[in-house]
Amino acid sequence: MTTNQFYEIYRKLAALRTDAGNCPSVIAELTLLCRETIRTSSPEECLRAADNCLYEIGHSAPLFALALSCWLTDKECIGLAKALAHEASVCHLQAETPQAYDLSSIDEARAILAASRLCALHVSPAVSLGWALSLATTYPASVTAINAASALLQHHIEEYPRTTQRLLASPESPFTSLELANTALAQLEQQENHLNGLPVLRELAMTPEMRLMYASLKRSENREIQRHSEEHSIFGQFFTKQHFKYANKTAVEFSVGDDVKETTLEMTPFQIEVELPITWHTDPLSGDLTRNRLWKGELE
Repeated sequence: MTTNQFYEIYRKLAALRTDAGNCPSVIAELTLLCRETIRTSSPEECLRAADNCLYEIGHSAPLFALALSCWLTDKECIGLAKALAHEASVCHLQAETPQAYDLSSIDEARAILAASRLCALHVSPAVSLGWALSLATTYPASVTAINAASALLQHHIEEYPRTTQRLLASPESPFTSLELANTALAQLEQQENHLNGLPVLRELAMTPEMRLMYASLKRSENREIQRHSEEHSIFGQFFTKQHFKYANKTAVEFSVGDDVKETTLEMTPFQIEVELPITWHTDPLSGDLTRNRLWKGELE
């Protein structure tokens, strides 16, 4: 069965966590199996069957670099590449540092095109920024790679200024010694200082009525997001949901044999903040044009 074949590949991928020497052959085997599944079944069926494999690849930097460079630059595997990019993007959504990738075993032109297309897909900046900077560290003697890294870094500065500054400013960043990254960080800090020094015009601030309307719109948006997530939640199928209002502690009953016991749980807030591309707000048309150019690999 195809499912059993995908499971066997998943086992091989899991084994590569400790021994990454056989990565190319396993990725090649998975690619052939996916192509066969797409031809005999459908792309949706292929993605469902390969879900565990994509999860394993998305959480491994060597596997991700090899698989994405092969799939994102191959017309027949674009759907697979987008699913893998999404998996890695979710994995590194809250990353505090850009991810470093070893691209030495990948053809330079293919690595550059993959970096450009990652930016076009609007993946997590920790992934796309890390790949762009990895071009400069992997191919330090290549003018083409350095220029590509510089152009893609500038793209991140323009589209994700706050996130890019936060990632580059992290003391644990693997690119602290890279001159290109330090120059970009200095540019972002100078830009932030300039913006903070500008006068604040109270005339442009929202009126109380506008703030109330904006809060109402955001509340409706959040409720719609919550409703959509609840409809597609796997946990909702076998967990009981309880609503607690204005509480920071709650008591939960649970059964231990024939006894019913009670325990107290602390309730803490949790949130995720993601910076959207600036052109989505300011100029969606130019944003789409930029995305098309990046997908084609046009960096100049």
